[in-house]
Amino acid sequence: MGAALKVAKDGAEAESASAPKINTVGQTLALLRFLANASAPMGVNAISRELNFAPSSCFRILKQLAEEGYAQFDARTKCYSLGSAAVMLARRSLDPTNTFSYILPSLTDFVARTQASVGFWRRIERNRIVLAGFVESPNLMRIHMSVGQRLPLFIGAVGRAFAAELGLTDDQISKELTVLRWQSPPDHAEYCRQVHDCRKVGYAVDTGNFAPGVNTVATVLKDSMGALNFGLSAIRITGRIDAADVQRVGEELVELKRHLSATWLAGQ
Repeated sequence: MGAALKVAKDGAEAESASAPKINTVGQTLALLRFLANASAPMGVNAISRELNFAPSSCFRILKQLAEEGYAQFDARTKCYSLGSAAVMLARRSLDPTNTFSYILPSLTDFVARTQASVGFWRRIERNRIVLAGFVESPNLMRIHMSVGQRLPLFIGAVGRAFAAELGLTDDQISKELTVLRWQSPPDHAEYCRQVHDCRKVGYAVDTGNFAPGVNTVATVLKDSMGALNFGLSAIRITGRIDAADVQRVGEELVELKRHLSATWLAGQ
């Protein structure tokens, strides 16, 4: 009997020793991720059970997060949800250099002239971009995109513009296109031709490939260090823009690029 108890005890200790231990930083990050994905506010005990944390540790970290604004505590229900400070921190990560705020007046003027909504894209990985800012058109019928949306680098009009500026060959372009998912996939040869056209005129066009019924004109910009990190896309509903309008918006976009490169982006 005593031997059996000793074996059981030794086994439990071995299991405890082999279990991964999460430090306070790891627990805090786990709590923030949990609150961000939770469908409704939850109490300490429920959260600690879900994460397999000690209730006392869970309470201590949540209390600190609430004091700093990263969690929100409802005194009536005794439940926690994600706080506004976490949202602001996430938004800041979309545009660490605050570039969108600097160029916003110029983008707003562009929208007023062209009646096109404008997306400001930032390259975040080798083959990914994120929408770091968006200015809506004043038109009643207009396109809206959610800030924070991530896309493959070479998709849409802005993808064609990146491919053009990065100097991709036709073979490299075709290889990249095989892994992309489109609403209406473009022909590889046509995409390559559009990339070549972009190198000549400074802007690229997507008509219904990325999203049906949407026409997008785009260009890309370098930051003050010369890195190709930004993209601009002007977006209109297809039925409300003809070929002449596309050219006019494209030329306006190229002029906007020149202006930003000589002013805001040059002084970052």
